[in-house]
Amino acid sequence: MMPTSNSPTVAGARILVVDDEDAIVDLLTRYLQQAGADVVQARDAGEAERLVATDPGICVVISDIAMPGKNGLLLAEGLMAGRPDAEAIEIIIMTGYATTEAAISAMRARAFDLIRKPLRLGEMMTVVSRAVESSLTRRARAAREAEIWQRMRAADDERRRLASELQETQSGLRNTRSALENSERTRAGILSVVSHELRTPLIPVMGFSEFIATSPDLPAEDVREYAWQIHRAGGEMLKLIEIALDVVALQDGGGLGPRGGAWVTSLVARVLQALGDAARERGVTLMPEGDADVAVYGDIDRIDRAFFQLADNAIKASPRGGVVNLRWSCEAPAHTRIEVLDRGPGVPEAIRSAVGSVFLKADTANDRAWPGAGLGLALVQRVASAHGGTFRLGARPGGGSEAILVLPHHEPVASQPKPCW
Repeated sequence: MMPTSNSPTVAGARILVVDDEDAIVDLLTRYLQQAGADVVQARDAGEAERLVATDPGICVVISDIAMPGKNGLLLAEGLMAGRPDAEAIEIIIMTGYATTEAAISAMRARAFDLIRKPLRLGEMMTVVSRAVESSLTRRARAAREAEIWQRMRAADDERRRLASELQETQSGLRNTRSALENSERTRAGILSVVSHELRTPLIPVMGFSEFIATSPDLPAEDVREYAWQIHRAGGEMLKLIEIALDVVALQDGGGLGPRGGAWVTSLVARVLQALGDAARERGVTLMPEGDADVAVYGDIDRIDRAFFQLADNAIKASPRGGVVNLRWSCEAPAHTRIEVLDRGPGVPEAIRSAVGSVFLKADTANDRAWPGAGLGLALVQRVASAHGGTFRLGARPGGGSEAILVLPHHEPVASQPKPCW
């Protein structure tokens, strides 16, 4: 029987056939070579051991159980003893007596499988292909693990080198101790907030992905819905990470990107598009109020994100049926004023007095009205400071909160019909 196009593949695999009967060795050699295997031969266990020792490419050994001198089981035990996965081989034992005792002996010798004579070549090909796959998979896994360990050792060496350099320059860091401690507190606060807030969007990511992976007959509509839920949760995580990176970049008033001009109406339009669905889901109305010719100048991407954070917090704080007012105007002598107003429960004084802190203790209770505000407000504060502006979070007359962002308008927007000053 010759291998067909549908036979399992052993192409390129180096296979050792061991038997003292020339007819069997020749038969298996021709059959496996027709399937694309690279076959080597041995007539006894001693020759087989020498070939395996000198030829690391051999990944599968097919051996008769009964041979002069050392039998196939002893050969298997010797080849498998102490062999690392990086040099993994699988051993297939051929026997004319497929008894329970023979099977147990093969298992003890760590043989991959036991094939009964007379050989059925189709069965043999299936077993050999599985053995090839097992051996190569173990070798590949060992190679990956070795690479990981090598990288870990390199990283550890680099860590020790950097630690040594840090010790050598310890005296030069005394004058910057205060700044470093403040930066460390900021990083710790960001890590605390991010690690806490990431857990919520991770739940649908882990849950829905596991459900898809373990439900092969899931309807296509459900797959699309779950994928969309995962996409939304991933977007939430991405926004949180971007905010954290912005807060770090804007620490100490620096880190602004390229500056330019934009109409505030364009910022409002993006906020309405990004948060429209969230507002509708919570039964909140977004109410834009301002002139079309009010402009803003600076790092537009960062200003846009700050505006988004204020609007997002206001939506989350608002009761169902509430209104969030988005107002903007010119403020003399040369400033742009952006206000976000809501009718929520208001912001505690402890938070208002600590605006800009990454980790607000008063805002970390499990029952707080809206998550992530400390990090978002820290971003707004830093955007205002980096632009030379101000940010104030206060109580709104009649109940609720008012967030006011004032940015200096240093340059006019191109083709501006009416300046802001």
